[in-house]
Amino acid sequence: MRTSVGVLIAVATMLSWATPAAAQRTPVPDKGMVGIGVTAGVALPLDSSLDSGFDLAAQVEGYLTRRVSIRAQLSKAWNDVTGRPFTGQVKPFAFDGDVVYNWEHGVWHPYASAGVGVYHYAFTENGIDSSDNKFGAVVGVGIEYFLTRHDTLVGEVDFHAIPGNVTSYRSAYEAGYWTFSGGYKRFFGK
Repeated sequence: MRTSVGVLIAVATMLSWATPAAAQRTPVPDKGMVGIGVTAGVALPLDSSLDSGFDLAAQVEGYLTRRVSIRAQLSKAWNDVTGRPFTGQVKPFAFDGDVVYNWEHGVWHPYASAGVGVYHYAFTENGIDSSDNKFGAVVGVGIEYFLTRHDTLVGEVDFHAIPGNVTSYRSAYEAGYWTFSGGYKRFFGK
């Protein structure tokens, strides 16, 4: 009986020490935090006369709650023209604003995003430069893997839904495209 009381007192003492330490450690992400990241990957255009190309993006994300954030993203893709009587490159530059919702599964945080964007297409076709602008929407899914409390590896798939075609000096192209990317994000604020 004395041994049981001693064990109970020891366990209660350890729990009282552990509770304040755990309370001081806030979850990541949390309300008021900011995440800054960079991703790189491949852009797959819907237009069959454009080759898949390199995609590069930078993001900044502000957390409204542990689960919901607002993200601003700048990205650029480089796609070569194929199957046309001329050579060239189509380079969409996007500025997107998204709402992101994440779920926590230990070190894994899957998420979904949706938003709107402004797309500036730069064309170089046989040495002739031109451009076109469009508004569109973006939807995506991704996952973060926490390496440390504030550092994550990120994988994401996005669909850039841009209605209609973009028009260059020489031609027109279907505007929408997919991006498949991976990268790094760092959390700041707590």
